[in-house]
Amino acid sequence: MILFLTICFAKESTIAAGGSEAWSAFGVPKTALYCHTLYMSTHLNEEQISAFHEQGFLSPLSLFSQEEAATLRKRLEAIEEQPFDHRSKSRFGLPVTTQWAWDLVHDTRIVDPVSDVLGPDVLCWSMDWFIKEPGPEFVSYHQDATYWGLEPHRIATAWIALSDAGPEAGPMKFIPGSHRGPLFEQDDTFGENNLLSRGQVVRTSIDETEAVMTPLRPGEMSLHHVRVIHGSDPNNTEDRRIGMVLRYCAADVRQSKVAGDRAILVKGQDNHHHFGEIPRPHKDWGESELAMAEALSITRQRALHSKDYEDESS
Repeated sequence: MILFLTICFAKESTIAAGGSEAWSAFGVPKTALYCHTLYMSTHLNEEQISAFHEQGFLSPLSLFSQEEAATLRKRLEAIEEQPFDHRSKSRFGLPVTTQWAWDLVHDTRIVDPVSDVLGPDVLCWSMDWFIKEPGPEFVSYHQDATYWGLEPHRIATAWIALSDAGPEAGPMKFIPGSHRGPLFEQDDTFGENNLLSRGQVVRTSIDETEAVMTPLRPGEMSLHHVRVIHGSDPNNTEDRRIGMVLRYCAADVRQSKVAGDRAILVKGQDNHHHFGEIPRPHKDWGESELAMAEALSITRQRALHSKDYEDESS
């Protein structure tokens, strides 16, 4: 159990630790209410750790206050209004191009639970955003490990809700224990309203009665294993369902498809050096930062398209 105290205060200019005054130009208020939650413990207990390894997922975990989640949502929606050259790099690139995102992936409230299931030495491989607008769009059942090129599969995804992801919003559904089974081939269905680029579906029968829905409130997090079968239903609310998706891996994981991949050491030591370093950005959206983000994007696309897939989560 996590006990916490939330302290709220007003702050000028910067939007968080490592933030930039430039964010005010993207519509984020220069004066806002900031809340910092002081946690006595951010680690999982033995029962939670066992549940993750047995089921392949763990949800929900209390993480951010609603105010913090709202601030992160404002950041994302501000990025959506940026010029294309910045926006196009935001899928993988925010920890490469912005100080606040680099700092965020180190947040112990996220990293401590991740390290409890992956081990003491942890890298952050990517930050992504998954947005499901109101309407008929859905995500078919799939396994992430099929197309990332990362081995061994000591990888966990932290899926953090920045908007309501309740039962009507199409939260993620998992097939418990499927991560302990085979890695299936996936059929490209190109199904209408399927948010996956090719409508990928695992080539096995799915008993829908076994699926576990994992609704989340804004600021809550789920963890799931890279091999677990998962998907999600349409968003039947009036608000977009927004998830911030962070992919973490143990330090012995390597990129098996291409050279030149990078990651961020967020805890412990990296004695394997399978990934190039992503240093803390010297400047938000600086030229060298954008160049690194562009190079990393090309590397990731080469890895992903080596099996003709794109990186996605539900």
